[in-house]
Amino acid sequence: MKEIKKQSFMEGAAVLVVAHLVVKIIGACFKIPLANILHETGMAFFTRAYNLYAAMFVMATAGLPVAVSKMVSESLAKKNYGESKKILRAAVILLTIIGAAGTCVLFFGARPFAEGAFNSPGSYLSIVAISPAILFISMLSAFRGYFQGHSNMIPTAYSEVLESVAKLVIGLAGAYFLMSVSVELAAAGAVFGVTLGGLFALLLLVFFYYKNKRSTPSYNTTAARSTSTIFVKLLTIAVPITIGAAVMSLTNVIDTFMIGNRLQAISVTPDLFRTLTEFFGVNPQDAMVGANISHEAADVMYGSYSGYAMSLFNLPPSIVTSISMSIVPAISAALAISNKSQARLLTESSIRITTIFSLPCAIGLAVLSTPILICLYNNARAQDTLTLLSLAIVFVCTVSVSTAILQAAGHVFIPVRNMLIGGLFKVVSNYVLIAVPALNIGGAPVSTFCCYLLIAGLNLMSIKKIIKPNFNVRDFIIKPFISALIMGLIVYLSFNVAAGLLGCPLIDLSVQFVPQNAPVTPVLSSVRFKIIIALGISIFIGVIAYGAAILLLRAVQKEDIEMLPKGKKIAIFLQKHKILS
Repeated sequence: MKEIKKQSFMEGAAVLVVAHLVVKIIGACFKIPLANILHETGMAFFTRAYNLYAAMFVMATAGLPVAVSKMVSESLAKKNYGESKKILRAAVILLTIIGAAGTCVLFFGARPFAEGAFNSPGSYLSIVAISPAILFISMLSAFRGYFQGHSNMIPTAYSEVLESVAKLVIGLAGAYFLMSVSVELAAAGAVFGVTLGGLFALLLLVFFYYKNKRSTPSYNTTAARSTSTIFVKLLTIAVPITIGAAVMSLTNVIDTFMIGNRLQAISVTPDLFRTLTEFFGVNPQDAMVGANISHEAADVMYGSYSGYAMSLFNLPPSIVTSISMSIVPAISAALAISNKSQARLLTESSIRITTIFSLPCAIGLAVLSTPILICLYNNARAQDTLTLLSLAIVFVCTVSVSTAILQAAGHVFIPVRNMLIGGLFKVVSNYVLIAVPALNIGGAPVSTFCCYLLIAGLNLMSIKKIIKPNFNVRDFIIKPFISALIMGLIVYLSFNVAAGLLGCPLIDLSVQFVPQNAPVTPVLSSVRFKIIIALGISIFIGVIAYGAAILLLRAVQKEDIEMLPKGKKIAIFLQKHKILS
């Protein structure tokens, strides 16, 4: 029986982690200046179009790349090499048809979406500009699933970087040069970078496939399945995964549809008038006391939340997807050759590593929300929503990895059920919370937190029952949580000490849903530079503190270290110095 190498999973994840870090750095270089070019209103147009595209794309294609990855890895484990190529051809056909249909829906339905559903006519051009991206990314995802099934994450990594670079160059250029014409056209120019980025990435993966085609064996140890059988199997796996992924993607669309509408159901009180005009900078004519919040004011509030808070919130979960993408073929291959102990080991390590990574991200971003927003955007209007939203990071990351584990184990309907429960909860909580004047936009991050907490808990209970991993509460929760709390306290103190010495604003951890004063931003460039220095010092100290706490509390296990590239040598070194048991 062939043993699945431990390093194969984490090496693939490591490649994608590096790629995702590069992509996120490029993404920051895109989103930060983009927000400064488009401001809140333009970001609202951009975000609405992008969220609609993302939801449409997920509903059309989310399950098929996972199905391709799972089926290809199983075929390779059984040495059915020729069958893996038949799986790719079937997936390309399906995804081309689905992607073309999605493009048509967005292109021809752009005006009804913008004017009817969103009550935002300015979003029309952005929706039109992004519509072809669904076709390109659909076809692209078939090739990514194929390479991931081979546990070869390098083509996926290169394509993601190229896609981001194209988005950066074309999108920023479009926004910058078209802003002099109109904010609507500038937002459309920015989002068109997403479309061309998808096209270039698709062409790159097609090149990789034909370059490596001859070196891939074509023989089978057993008879390959027919094309029609492969179609049926792909859809059997993909449909429930797509439904589940669509539910979670729909949470963003739920926000897109509901936040603006529910905000406009709020009657402006004198306190809320001060919040809108002084804190959010809304024109007093768009925030009359006694009238409901106008759609112009709602656009500013939603743009602050979606363009600033959500952009930073999405960073850690997008990196954790590296583990999710790698775990599916790894667990599928282990189970295909009946290696259940290896599947349990992979499950335990992936959940533990996810927790160890996501907890400091959540607490660190919550503590440092204001200085991070000042450094990146010189706009801290999203400070309170980002603080609340950051706390949901650990649950979003857990949902991503736990869903992948259940899919790899063949239980594709369980995540669907759990996500439907969470999605319904989010609809209800959004509807109720956002329309409360004392909460307003703050209701969105609260409902997001509760939604993902619920789904993560349900997923983990299902994994415990099916795969039977050893989820030790002390190792999986208590040790990482204590380490992250220690880090958060040290980050808070170190920033305030540095800020006090440099003479710049200190961190205030209080959260106000109806702030009465203007935010401390924009600040002078000299003050901003001091905040950047204080932030850099506190992050550096925080990383050291968290690493030390993790090792001293022995939150990292030997098998986690061994799965890393050169992991066995690292584990021996740590054991030699009595840092690892």
